[in-house]
Amino acid sequence: TEYSDETIELIDELVADGNDHDVLENFIEEHGESYFQSYIEDYLQAIDEYDEDVVSAFLDVFDIDSIGSLSDAYQGRYDSGAEFAESLVSDCYSMDMPSWVEVDWQATWDNALSYDYSESDGHIFNNNF
Repeated sequence: TEYSDETIELIDELVADGNDHDVLENFIEEHGESYFQSYIEDYLQAIDEYDEDVVSAFLDVFDIDSIGSLSDAYQGRYDSGAEFAESLVSDCYSMDMPSWVEVDWQATWDNALSYDYSESDGHIFNNNF
């Protein structure tokens, strides 16, 4: 594959810093050379800060040009949107409900929270970063 001189220089620099050449090439194949030049460093930082699963889940929902906002958007890993809804309400409102009260957390996720949050592979992201 032929790349521009700028891309080749950036690849060489990133490989010299210890990055895997295959990861860099895969990024270019997936997102294109111009996005490589603009976003590869944010992408690599996101993988270092989180992990590939979180970054991959983020990119399932958002475009690569939003990768710099991952830390603002990431809410954590949950088994379901319902579990996230319960956690969010508990954290924000410190609700001590009696054990006999039943809340439909799935409906809370579906009818309210899923408009402002997205889920991919159990990872929850705030859409409003």
